[in-house]
Amino acid sequence: MVEVKVKGGTIKGISDGQIDSFLGIPYAQPFNTASRFKHSQLNHGIGNSNIDARKVQSIPPQPYNALEDFFSTQQNGFNSFIQNENCLYLNIWRKSCSNKIKPVVVYFYGGGFTQGHGTAELYNPYHIVEKEDIIVITFNYRLGALGFLDWSALNPQFDYNNGLSDQMNALKWVHHYIEYFGGDPNNVTLMGQSAGSMSIHALMQVPELDTYYHKVMLLSGALFNETKENAQLKANQFSTLINTYYPGKSLESLTHEDILHLMDLHESERGKSRSLDLIYRPIQSSIMTRTIDDFPKPVFMNFTSSEGDIYIENESRTLSPSRFVEVMKLYDIEISKNHAQTAQQQRELITQYYFKEPTIDLLQHIHTPHKWLARFDWCHPNSTHFKTAYHILDIVFWFGHLDILTTNQYDIIKSDIDLSQRMISDLAYFARYSEMPWSPYQRDTQFTFIYK
Repeated sequence: MVEVKVKGGTIKGISDGQIDSFLGIPYAQPFNTASRFKHSQLNHGIGNSNIDARKVQSIPPQPYNALEDFFSTQQNGFNSFIQNENCLYLNIWRKSCSNKIKPVVVYFYGGGFTQGHGTAELYNPYHIVEKEDIIVITFNYRLGALGFLDWSALNPQFDYNNGLSDQMNALKWVHHYIEYFGGDPNNVTLMGQSAGSMSIHALMQVPELDTYYHKVMLLSGALFNETKENAQLKANQFSTLINTYYPGKSLESLTHEDILHLMDLHESERGKSRSLDLIYRPIQSSIMTRTIDDFPKPVFMNFTSSEGDIYIENESRTLSPSRFVEVMKLYDIEISKNHAQTAQQQRELITQYYFKEPTIDLLQHIHTPHKWLARFDWCHPNSTHFKTAYHILDIVFWFGHLDILTTNQYDIIKSDIDLSQRMISDLAYFARYSEMPWSPYQRDTQFTFIYK
């Protein structure tokens, strides 16, 4: 066991002699029947209390996540976690017996804003912290309708962007308390993948948060902003479903199981989309006053060479050409049905228009010269599960979880280990020095570093 004194209180964690970990620290106040539809409130109540942070706590309510079980060395890993609306916990990993003030990385998980949590095996940063003397933090934020439906359209006493408020409070907690763990509150990196990256993109537009972080790493995700009008339309659809399927229930009496059921109905009503229709996502709000052009902090962005392959795995998983065109139009992407006939065409269009072009566009708009771009190309065409560099595969390497590849019938070779070590080293270098150890991205040269 390891203990950290925090403003008169104590947080107890676990240690294996090399790495200390503090699991399930409550960063926000618990919810009641009404506050569950509102912005979370920062938990200041650490002084004069003892927090037992030696075991994983509840994760956000969400549907079954097959990807989490695939990217795991455990059987039934996802179902081993308890789901509860009181899920706003964070986890801290650091080297044992190191007195240096450490850079801090806060990781935002992906999952389409409907799935994911900070204690998934894939996001355990043990190997990062083992190799580099930095602190890594993961955390939970509310998902789906609970996190990103516009509840204010159903009741003016309620809020929208509730999941975003959770993320903001996690950053505030880190700012106030990470120095007690040896972290530097003046050197905090936000790192996120997919929906986690899109979340950071949203927070970059909120200048009042500038105190709480100092650079960003955006992996495979630039945000398509949700307008308030479109968010209200979705909220009205959700309200109609509540009245149809739960006519005798108030909003406050809906269980999280009810809400997951309504989310499933909502998705069915809107039509098949292979998770491309991000029904619940951050909504444009009055606090997002900064354009991305004026974002002043260092930025690193990365995408994979075959992002779309995870969405359309084969011909049996394609959308009809007309439906594919409809889904792309949701994000103002105009394509011809003739170009979306096959699985390969749809995969390439997703990679190009959902990931590559938005990434390049974001970098082109940011005026700061402190920006870097990389592409992840690693794959093995003769393997069973890793034939292309698809969406999320790079996270295995960023976090050093090559054992997940082994679990899925792939034999690791030295170059795989070297690549993961290089990526972890680059991550830590960026966290320490606010730059990558290679040329920055420029509008004219468009230098792209390749991980392969």
